[in-house]
Amino acid sequence: MNRFSRPLAAIALSTCLLLLAGCEYARLLRPSVLKQLNPRVVRLVNELPAVDRPNEAIVARLFAHGGLSHAKLGGDGVFRDRIYVPKDQYIWYPAIIVMERGGDLELEFSNDDVVTHAAFVPSDGDRQVLMLPVHQAGKVRVTLNQPGLYWFGCPISNHAGRGMLGLVMVKGETPAEAKLDRPKQDRP
Repeated sequence: MNRFSRPLAAIALSTCLLLLAGCEYARLLRPSVLKQLNPRVVRLVNELPAVDRPNEAIVARLFAHGGLSHAKLGGDGVFRDRIYVPKDQYIWYPAIIVMERGGDLELEFSNDDVVTHAAFVPSDGDRQVLMLPVHQAGKVRVTLNQPGLYWFGCPISNHAGRGMLGLVMVKGETPAEAKLDRPKQDRP
């Protein structure tokens, strides 16, 4: 290496490091950020590409802290999952439940909080409401036969507005007769 190339290499390396330090993605590698990537958040981030574009931003904003879970299919053909409310946090853990296909879903809710909550859950037909008194649990069974996003929440006071919203994402192909026949619309 000649006497001019060593200083040039040092300058080039310094410039690359400065550019990388200003990059938003490089800032994600800080230890304070990496410790926030718990398994629930990682599952959520990995699943988001499967959500349609208009809803992706909403799902990412509302539920990044509640995480995501895949409902397990039982031998009886019923999907099952557990959701709980931690103490002093108006949120469902997990906040997003993924079903691989439509069908029956049994959700077991538990309230670890010091406040009464309720789960207002969608179903093909009528929604179901499950009251969750302090430190109590209960189950609800719903039928979600079509692919799509099904929102659930706590209807008590302003709990949903404070973060107690959840989502069941049913995967699968939408039948041709149910698809929109209009072209994609530009979004602001």
